Amino acid sequence: MIFTLNINFSKSISILLFALLLSSCSPSIVDLSLYTTDIKAAQGEVIEVPVRASFTLYSEDDGELDRASSIAEKYLSKDSIFSQSSSDWGETLVIETTIPIGTLENLQNYLVSNNRVAVLLVDANTNGEVEVSLRPTDYANALNSELSDINFMLGFELPGDTTNFRIISDSRNDVIVDATAVFVSEKPYLHFSKTLKRRGEAEIVFKGSSDSVYSEIYPVVYINYP
Repeated sequence: MIFTLNINFSKSISILLFALLLSSCSPSIVDLSLYTTDIKAAQGEVIEVPVRASFTLYSEDDGELDRASSIAEKYLSKDSIFSQSSSDWGETLVIETTIPIGTLENLQNYLVSNNRVAVLLVDANTNGEVEVSLRPTDYANALNSELSDINFMLGFELPGDTTNFRIISDSRNDVIVDATAVFVSEKPYLHFSKTLKRRGEAEIVFKGSSDSVYSEIYPVVYINYP
């Protein structure tokens, strides 16, 4: 096996560097926590829900992350929290903030006076199923442009490398959660379905790497209120 590594060493390094550059434009991890009553209420109003996003800069930080944080503040809720840490691979920026969840019309009205880089779009169909998807906004494009001006390895694009949907039931009746091509407890599912009783929860992981369907489409979960 050693000779194959030697033959393709320079090519492998180029591929690795290219992959790192691509991954630096997307959040490494996006964590979302959603309560079932909030999802149902979001069909009639806009609600801010917590989100945690981690970004890794695979190079030495010469103050870029501080500048990036200052720029990002313009596009996030005022109570957002920024923190930084170092590792062998580079520098990591963690942002704890909130994004709105609601219907398309309500979100469009909300974004007129509230800068947010992402939203959770709620779309209910006639059989009672509610689709919830993570979507970027026009503010995401503006943020991505400003960050790229600081360092070509910085940027903001969705979906992230990993998106975690934590669905928590606080509904009186059972709720059914469905998702396609996801991981749950590190196990892959072509189709995942779980009935949540009150206080039950499901953590659904969407992989946004280049070999995943979610590198091309946005993560979505389906909630049924029987």
